Order: sequence, then C-alpha cells, then structure tokens
Amino acid sequence: MLDVLSGFLVVVIVIALGFLVGRRDLLGPRAVYTLNMFVFWIATPALLISFLSQADLADVFGENLAVVVLSSVLAGLVGFLGFRHLAGRNVPDSLVTLLACSYCNGSNLGVPLVTHVLGDPTASLPVIIFQTAVYGPAVVLLLDVSTRRQARTEDGGATAHHSIGPLVRELVVGIVRNPLIIAAVAGIILATLRTTADWTLPELIAEPVATLAGAAVPVALIAFGMSIAQVRVLGSTSPKRSVWVAAVVKTVIHPLIAYALARLLFDASGAALLAFVVVAALPTAQNVFTYSQRFGTNTVLARDAGVVSTLLSIPSIAVIALLLG
Repeated sequence: MLDVLSGFLVVVIVIALGFLVGRRDLLGPRAVYTLNMFVFWIATPALLISFLSQADLADVFGENLAVVVLSSVLAGLVGFLGFRHLAGRNVPDSLVTLLACSYCNGSNLGVPLVTHVLGDPTASLPVIIFQTAVYGPAVVLLLDVSTRRQARTEDGGATAHHSIGPLVRELVVGIVRNPLIIAAVAGIILATLRTTADWTLPELIAEPVATLAGAAVPVALIAFGMSIAQVRVLGSTSPKRSVWVAAVVKTVIHPLIAYALARLLFDASGAALLAFVVVAALPTAQNVFTYSQRFGTNTVLARDAGVVSTLLSIPSIAVIALLLG
C-alpha cells in the first residue's frame, strides 16, 4: 500500500509542477498542445510497445476487458437515463452525458497514471481499444441519428445537414490512424513472436523505444498540470449541477460499478482488483467534448465535465489506492 501511495504522491507533485509552469507561462502559449502531441504520437505508443511486447496477452484482454465493457455501459446508462428522464433533456444531449459519465481518458492521462500508480501501462490498454474501436463509434452513430431526427422534428420535417457516410469513413480512418491502436497491434505481434518463436526486438531498436517510453509519464503529467492552470470552467452558461453529477458518476459511481463487477463476476482481489477500479476512475476524455462539438449538442457540459472529473479523479484514485492498495 505504501508503494502505491508514494507512487501516487509523485504523480501529484509532478502535476503540481506543471500547474506552476502553466501559471507562469514558462513554455509559451502552445506548449500544452505540443507536449500532448508528443505524448500522444510518440511517447505513449513507445510505452505501449515496450510493455505490451513483454506482457501476457491473456491477462491484458481477459477479465480486464470484460470489466471495462460492462462497467462503461452501466455507468453510461446511469448518466443517460438520469439526464433523459430526471433532467428532461433530449436524446442527443443525454448521449453526450452518457459519454461524460463513462468514456475514460485512457490515453493522455490514463497511461501515465496507471503506469506510475500500478506500474503497468497495459492495464489501460483494454479501455483504449474498446472505446476507440467500439464504444466511441457506436455512440457517435447514435448521436448522428438522434441529432438528424431532432433537427427534422424542430424544422418541421426538414433534413439535417449531417451525413452518415462521411462520418463512418471519418471514424474508420480515425481508428486505423490512431497511434495507440497501431502501437497495440505492434505490441501484440511482438508478444506473440516472443511466446511462439522466442524472438524479441534487437537491442538497437528496443533501447530507443524504451528511452522514448520513459518520457511518456513525466511529460504527460506536466502537460496535464499546465492545462489545469489555463482552463476556466463552470461559468454563467454552464449547467453546474449536471456537470458535478456527471463528474461524480465518472469518478465515483463508475469505479464502484467496476469494483462490484470484478468481485462478483471474477472474485478479483489484490493488484488485479486495484487495476480494474483505478482504470474505471479515470476522468472523462477530451473526445467527449470533440464529439459534442461535432454535433453541436451539450458542449458546455462535455467541456466542464472533462475538467471537473479530472480534478475529482485525483482524490478518487488516491482513496482507491488507499483502500485497495
């Protein structure tokens, strides 16, 4: 437990350093974007290749993936039904809330956090693959259908401007070009070659990959701290109550659902249980805001829930580490 908590304390210290750097604007106005792009396109793929190539694939895609799928769907339903029936909002707005309550930041923040807290970045790989390849595209298609139907209703039968063909192509291309998916496939191939043919990467290639992998965690956490210092949320136009509810569902209810599923279905305990719950406690991903902007629905909630859930995820994961570590 002390190892987990001390590792988490290091995460908090590095984030705080990034916050101070952002407050003083020491790295310039576009530094957060540049650092995040380095992490997303170079360092995190290297980290996934480095660890996944040495991992046991059955551990990565077994119970972990099942808990990710079931807990995400259930947490999303809590958000959708609450926003739809209790708040009385339309279907597109409720679908964005569904994502805000269940779509994890598994890459930019998830990989660094689980790497440092759990010591294994592959713990976040199932959620990245599920969300990128299945969950996100499925909800986006529902958003497309519902917003077009909503537009027809509001315009008295007029056709909305969204086209489902380009959207499907955009999603497919996005999945194929996603560096994390590419890295995951490469890592799986390398792991398979290691177990079946006893072949590993030559040292000349493995060393640079490991060096780049080492930059993923600190650079991502610095960028995260800087982004907190530069974002202003919960303004006069924000649905503050809904934002807080969505953030609490994401960082408290979602991990509780994951805990219950892991215990009841798989009798998980120890490090495995901790990994399941920590991954579920990751905050709302930036993709949710991107999707809401794409369809022009519930954008303020998507943006603010991402920031507030990120702030809440720090104490949430700390408590989880304390109780389960």
